[in-house]
Amino acid sequence: MEDNSNIFLKSILNENNNISKNKTSKKYKLIKVPKRIPIKDNNKKKITKENVNTNINKFVVKNTNIKKERNPGIDLVRLIAMYGTILNHIIYMKGVKRKYPQYSKNLKILHIATGWHNDAFALISGIVGYKSNKYANLLYLWLFVSFYNVAIRLYFIKIRKEVVRNLDISKYFFPIIYRRYWYFTAYFGMYLFLPAVNKGFTILKKYEFLLIVISTNFLFVYWRDLKNPNEDVFQMNRGVSVLWLFSFYFTGAYIGKYKVNYSGFKKYIFCFICIFIYLSTSYAFYKKIYNELYLGNGYYQRKIVSLLKQILKEGYDGILKITNSFVVTLFFMRIHYNKYIAKFISFFGSLAFSIYIIHCNPFVSNIILAHSFDKEPYNLSRNSVLIKVSLHGLKILVTCLFIDVLRHLLFVILRIKKICLFLENIMNKILSKLIN
Repeated sequence: MEDNSNIFLKSILNENNNISKNKTSKKYKLIKVPKRIPIKDNNKKKITKENVNTNINKFVVKNTNIKKERNPGIDLVRLIAMYGTILNHIIYMKGVKRKYPQYSKNLKILHIATGWHNDAFALISGIVGYKSNKYANLLYLWLFVSFYNVAIRLYFIKIRKEVVRNLDISKYFFPIIYRRYWYFTAYFGMYLFLPAVNKGFTILKKYEFLLIVISTNFLFVYWRDLKNPNEDVFQMNRGVSVLWLFSFYFTGAYIGKYKVNYSGFKKYIFCFICIFIYLSTSYAFYKKIYNELYLGNGYYQRKIVSLLKQILKEGYDGILKITNSFVVTLFFMRIHYNKYIAKFISFFGSLAFSIYIIHCNPFVSNIILAHSFDKEPYNLSRNSVLIKVSLHGLKILVTCLFIDVLRHLLFVILRIKKICLFLENIMNKILSKLIN
């Protein structure tokens, strides 16, 4: 016979079991959910660091293929500056001034009007290049210059049968080592630092950027003019050096990054101010050439005149040329152009640097340009000389552009620019693997 305590416990347990069964059967009945069959997605990839990097690279490549909008005003300044380069080379380096010494002062009118050409070209390099960080552009430029060196040499030796004493072919493939073109040499040296410099522009604040522009221009230009114009402390070489090019690149980068687009009445006022500054500075320099600067017999008037004679110098580091390069560039940047005219200017403006490379080539310079005015009579009038020099410079400009159009088409067919980009990408991958 079982114990009473055990019988009591069994009865309680049975009651609890019955209650739980009733609850589950009525109110708390469980519903079986069928298991979901996983669907295999072959296209779905795991998110990894490598996939993210490849997607970013694809996005960057797509963005780099987007054509940048060119400012036709800047391209027009390029063409005008190259025209000024030709005129100054014809006058001072190719014998025009020696043949017509009686008109030397009058020929300087052309120099006053276009003597800002190098400063403007250096300024433009900063305006359009402060966002670029590719060495492929530098490689393309080197191939472009080397191509002309070899092609022009073959033309004069094989076709024109010119006798050349020095046939060192390395000079044509390495123009920087032999200083064949001073501006190209200075630009090449500066461009090696531009990837780091351009990234620094993104970090600098506006007031820090402006401080660099003001300090470099003050030290390299105004301080020298006001203190001792004959002492070249920083080896600026009268505006023909890498350091000078860097200072103008900084100024151009500031203009390009923080440019202000005037519209309406403000735009006309701005253009009027640019024209007024250009004409007034050119007139002051013209008076200085003719020794006609006169403000009076007073003490301060004579001091101002002596200061103007001191600072209105003819080098590229002169205040006149610097000021005119600024106002001319800013003026043409603000002008509105017709759509078809803008395309025409931009196409030929992109080829402007070829004018410098072609007409400054030693063969072209010494064999053709040096004898341009040999057959001209000596008794030409002042106006006739000015017109002939101007038209001859325009002829050289058009001829060089026509030649470079053919070179440009050849480079497009051979895909030289894409090859340069491909080589740069390979070099970047090799270096990244070696470092990592």
